[in-house]
Amino acid sequence: MRLKTSFFDEDDELNMAPMIDMVFLLLIFFMVASHMAKMDRTPVELPVASEAKVPEQRVDRTLITLRSTDLSGETIDVLMNLQVMDLEQLKQRIERVMAEDEQAVICLRADRYVKHRHVKQVMDICAERGAVDIIFAAFEADL
Repeated sequence: MRLKTSFFDEDDELNMAPMIDMVFLLLIFFMVASHMAKMDRTPVELPVASEAKVPEQRVDRTLITLRSTDLSGETIDVLMNLQVMDLEQLKQRIERVMAEDEQAVICLRADRYVKHRHVKQVMDICAERGAVDIIFAAFEADL
């Protein structure tokens, strides 16, 4: 009696269709995931700070972005969690955030061209609503 030396007959074929399906599914997943990661960022030129460092504690943060609409920094857009709003809407949203969580952390991203008075105005709004934990976004060194 002779033992089989090969597990496969020469007529057997490997079905590649499921593997091709999985490759296409992975491709679509990573295309969608990378697009969503890019959507989370509003383009701003952050200022440079010599003492900037990455916070050790990573917590959920409410993101407020001040984006300059011109190079003078006089006119700005205020965005909270990627939604453009005016200062009155910002006050209401911060009140809601602070009502849900008194320990909420605010991350303030201000374009380097935004005048300081606009940043101070948003900081005052946060302080009036009880937000005392504010993180400022800045680059450690000029890129």
